[in-house]
Amino acid sequence: MSSHQSEQQLAAILQSAVSLYPVTDDAASLQTRSVDTTPPAPLRPYEPIAQDGVIAAWEAGKNIHLRGRAESEPGATVTLTFNGESWHSTVNKWGYWNASMPPSMLHGLADGAYSLTLTITDKAGNSTDTQVGFGVYVDKTVKPTLSVDTISGDNAVSVAEGIYGVEVHGNVTHMPVNSAITLTLAGKKYLGGVNEKGEWTATIHEQDLQALKDGVYSLKISATDPNGKTTSTYQDITLITHVSSLPHISFDKVTADNVINKEESLNDLTFSGALSVVVPGQQLLLCSGDAVYHAQIGSDGHWQVTIPASEVASFIALGEVRVYALDGAGNSTDSLLELNVVTQLPAIYYEINIGGDTTLNQQEAQHDLSFYLEGVNQLTLNGKNYTPVAGMVTISAEDLQALPDGEVSPIATRWDQYGNHDTQVIENLFNVATHQLPTITLNQPFGDGVLDAAEVNNWHLIQGSSSHLEQGSLVTLTLGDQSYSATVKADGNWALTILAGQLAPLDDGSYQMKVSAQDKAGNIATATRPVTVDSHEAVAQVSSEQLDTLLVNVTDSNVSQHDQHSDATASRVVESHYSASDSSYTLADHVQQQHQVQTLV
Repeated sequence: MSSHQSEQQLAAILQSAVSLYPVTDDAASLQTRSVDTTPPAPLRPYEPIAQDGVIAAWEAGKNIHLRGRAESEPGATVTLTFNGESWHSTVNKWGYWNASMPPSMLHGLADGAYSLTLTITDKAGNSTDTQVGFGVYVDKTVKPTLSVDTISGDNAVSVAEGIYGVEVHGNVTHMPVNSAITLTLAGKKYLGGVNEKGEWTATIHEQDLQALKDGVYSLKISATDPNGKTTSTYQDITLITHVSSLPHISFDKVTADNVINKEESLNDLTFSGALSVVVPGQQLLLCSGDAVYHAQIGSDGHWQVTIPASEVASFIALGEVRVYALDGAGNSTDSLLELNVVTQLPAIYYEINIGGDTTLNQQEAQHDLSFYLEGVNQLTLNGKNYTPVAGMVTISAEDLQALPDGEVSPIATRWDQYGNHDTQVIENLFNVATHQLPTITLNQPFGDGVLDAAEVNNWHLIQGSSSHLEQGSLVTLTLGDQSYSATVKADGNWALTILAGQLAPLDDGSYQMKVSAQDKAGNIATATRPVTVDSHEAVAQVSSEQLDTLLVNVTDSNVSQHDQHSDATASRVVESHYSASDSSYTLADHVQQQHQVQTLV
């Protein structure tokens, strides 16, 4: 064979997919051959069918062509199988292969996703299959349909959600796998892809969110099928991704003095304030315990809410209100409002002491009465007003004497700087006993008011009566330096007994027998009777001349007796007691003061 023929044969080989010139080797027939059972590597086409894996209407009239390379497999058979039919080609010596399917195989197919099988079979008969997917979209009358899922759960992006960007999801029909979905937000486009299930996903990056002002935007989602049919849908989305959009909550005064008093707690109560920032979807909640109230927010950020009168008391019971500001993206801020609630006046306290008790008697009513009173601004007593000074109230003696007997229960008027006010009755502040005074009587003692010698050794019943003295009240009787006691009986009478001889120590003379008693208020009743004591033997009153005459008579008598009885002695003196010049005087005393009496014989 000439060199020219060799060159021609080589060129023919290069142009052929399969070598037509086997090499014969006589020695080979004498060798033992091994059996090849290793399947060839799967075929990998250089590009998808129709370059993009989608056969559009304008491509439907062309052959469906695939090509690639199968290394180390020259001479292997490549089979393309679709819808039950097959087409074959051969791998050339350099490993390249081509496979085609006529366009007629697409006739009658509905638009959608399909796959064909590429099979490579080596010379030993080993084969490997490869599935090649593609889409058929040749019906120009069908448009894609789009839907978008709720973004971030509420179609709003908060500060926290915007930190890592936001994924947007949805579904699409009549779109091939890996088709592009276009999102447009504030003029900027974002691309997403379609998976085998017709689901699409796209991401809006965090830096783009931060570049946008907070507010409500319209997000556009578009899909264009292989035939150029475009469908778009729109979704409103609220973006509040900046910390600066979180509002500061301020409060107005709850009341004029910012203190809730008793009267205000019984009426509707309005809370109000302002938000420093107004953003879409804002709402403000006032919470106390389990109670929650929604406030109205104006376009200027001013807010207010009114609590019904029937619920105010329970709402302010904790003394604080927690306020939450929420926006359309789910951001929240809160603030605590501490309430000043003064609905009760201080308790009334007093200290009063009227002579060791709380009853005013007649004697005590002669002086002003002062007592300590706390928690009262004005005291009204018997139609007259009294104002405590440094906690002390003073009632003049004149006003005290004008009070009727009985319990004194004045009216206490109270108020404070917060507008609380009330009136209370101080029950039984003190008692008055100045008009209905006790009396006591003393019956004539000893029958005639004279205690003589015969009566001094007798028992004596002293008695009387009383009024306005309680049963059991003590009655004290005094006579001279002696004192006796009794008690008032149920009928007001009283009586006591002086034992025989108890009055004997009293000297003769005139006395005042006094009886006294006092009621519970300390009012004293007294009664007196004049008494004469004449309980000792009488002493005769004689003058000096009478005494001299008496002595002479006695002497004469003695002389006469001496004459009759000569053996008798005339020196006996009759000793009798007399009283001269208010002095105790005896006849014996008088005789001893005279000259010695001569004995008469």
